Amino acid sequence: MSSFETKGQRALEDLIAQHVARDAFMAFEDAYFDGDKKGRLQAGGFARGHKRSAAGSIKHFYNNETFHEALLTHGANPSPLRGTSLVVGRLGIFNIVRLNVPGHKWTNLRRSSTRAALAALNEYIQRKYVQGDFFAEARDVAEATLFVLGVMDGEDGNGLAQLTQCMVALPAADMRSWLYLKPMTEFLKVYDRASNGSQADNAMPKLKGSQRKKNTGTEDDNGNS
Repeated sequence: MSSFETKGQRALEDLIAQHVARDAFMAFEDAYFDGDKKGRLQAGGFARGHKRSAAGSIKHFYNNETFHEALLTHGANPSPLRGTSLVVGRLGIFNIVRLNVPGHKWTNLRRSSTRAALAALNEYIQRKYVQGDFFAEARDVAEATLFVLGVMDGEDGNGLAQLTQCMVALPAADMRSWLYLKPMTEFLKVYDRASNGSQADNAMPKLKGSQRKKNTGTEDDNGNS
């Protein structure tokens, strides 16, 4: 799968930021690194011939658990933890799914029928923000899918694949390309752009000059007459 810039990229960023809060993305990233670390530590005790295979399985379960917790904390109503099944949350119009990418190898990502079905929901985003049909009014996007990608291109002291970065990605409906793909650290700058773009309130309130209050009766310090 290849990454490419689109004319609607800024609009896509604004759409994502509108539905998914900055804190949620930061929590997803922390959860990914936490799950990866726990899995590698747990797998470190296995014999050399088992270590890599064990790490892959154990990290999957830990990552599912930490990701599930992050989704739950941010009100994304995640699907129940169930074996190797995908954990899917929902914020605004976006289904949110975790996906490991080993060493930037963007191949075989369509093997999961569940991921393929979720990616297919991005057809309307693709039409509205990427392809742009000038002869038909683009349909509003009611549901779409966003992937939180974990790039496993590092290696720890035990020779186990290690998470190095998370990315925010919108897959094309056929999962053969990306409608949007950017490292998490870069994407989070979108929220700063939104803050800086808000109009400053330059209005200066005018204070009335102090006026002597007329006595209309007798009041004590508690305002009782």
